Amino acid sequence: MRAVLKLLTAGVAATIFAAGGCATGTAGPVTAQRSSNAAVAGVWDGLVRATVSDGAAAGDTRVERQEWHLEQRGATISGYYVAKLTFTSGDGRPYVCSRQPSFSALVRFDVRGKVRGNALDLVEVSQHASGGPCSLGARPLTQYRAQVAGDVITLVTPKDRQTLRRNTAHHEDDDGPTLASTEAPTSTAAAEAASTLAERLREHMRMSGSAQSQLPADVSGVWIWEHRGQAPTGDEKQEREEWHVDQEGDRISGYYDRVVREVSTDGQAFRCSMNTEFEIATRYRIRGEVRGNQLVIYENGFEVLEPNACDNGQRRLDAYEGLASGDEVRLLWGAGGQVLHRPRPDVPTQRF
Repeated sequence: MRAVLKLLTAGVAATIFAAGGCATGTAGPVTAQRSSNAAVAGVWDGLVRATVSDGAAAGDTRVERQEWHLEQRGATISGYYVAKLTFTSGDGRPYVCSRQPSFSALVRFDVRGKVRGNALDLVEVSQHASGGPCSLGARPLTQYRAQVAGDVITLVTPKDRQTLRRNTAHHEDDDGPTLASTEAPTSTAAAEAASTLAERLREHMRMSGSAQSQLPADVSGVWIWEHRGQAPTGDEKQEREEWHVDQEGDRISGYYDRVVREVSTDGQAFRCSMNTEFEIATRYRIRGEVRGNQLVIYENGFEVLEPNACDNGQRRLDAYEGLASGDEVRLLWGAGGQVLHRPRPDVPTQRF
C-alpha cells in the first residue's frame, strides 16, 4: 500500500511540474489549440425547385436560383446573394404581369454573420427587388443556421433546408449580369436590372465592332420630359421630370426631379388635400455609363421633396437603356419609354 501511495504521489508531482507549477521548470502547453474557422469567402450557388401548394398560384412551379457572394474577415462574414425566381403556370394560363405562362423576377438580399469552426450563422439585413410589372413584394428577412463541409454549405431555417455549393469557376472580375458588377455604394432595387442592361449594351457593342472606338456622347447638362394625360380616376394628370446629369468620360451621375400634379376635372376637392389639385415632388439619384451614343442608367435612391397627404408612397427604383441623338435622349425602362429634350435657354428649369 505504501508503494502504491508513493507511485501516486510521484505521478501528481510530475503532473504539477509539467503544468508549470514549479517556478524553475519550463511551462508546457496546458490547453488545446482552438480549431480554425472554415473558409467561406467566395461565390456559392444554390437551387430550389418546388410546386406552389396554396394560394392563387397553387400548382405553379417555382424555381429559385441563388448566387451568394460572401466576404470573410476572421470570424465576421458579410456579403449578399441574388435570387432569380422563375414561376411557370401549372395550367398554361398566362400571368397578368407578363402575359406569358411564365415570368422571372430578381431579388437581392444583403447578409451578415459569424463563423465558428464549421458552424455558420447568417442573417438577412435588407432586401431589394428589381422593378417591372412582375416585381415581387417584400418577404420577412430570414436567419440561417448553417454547417460548412468543404465546398458545401447546408443552410437550415425553421421551415427549410438548402444546400449551397462553391462556384470554383467564378471570378469576381468576370463580365456578367450580376449585382457584383454594379457601382452603387449600396444595392438598389434597380441595380441587377441595370447590370443586365449593361451586359446587353456590351454585347451590342461587341457585335457592332465600331461602337467600342466611338467617343461617349456628351449627355451632361439639363434635360426635360413632360407629359399630360388622364389619371385612372379621370382627373387630369401632369408629369414633369427635370434631369441634371454630370459626366466624366463614359461615367454619368446626378439626379432628376419628378413632379406629378393632379387636377380635379369635376370641380370636386380631393379629400387628401382639401383642394381641387395636389402636387407630389420626388428627387431620384442616378448613375450610369455612356458607350458611343448608347446609355445605361440606374436609379440608386430617392427623397421626397414635397411631402403630401395624397402621396401613396408607391415608388420603385428603375433601370434604363437609352440612345442619345443631338438634343434628344430616348430612354426605355421595363415596358415603357420616354424622350428627354434639352431645354431652350429661355425656359426656366430648376424648380426646387
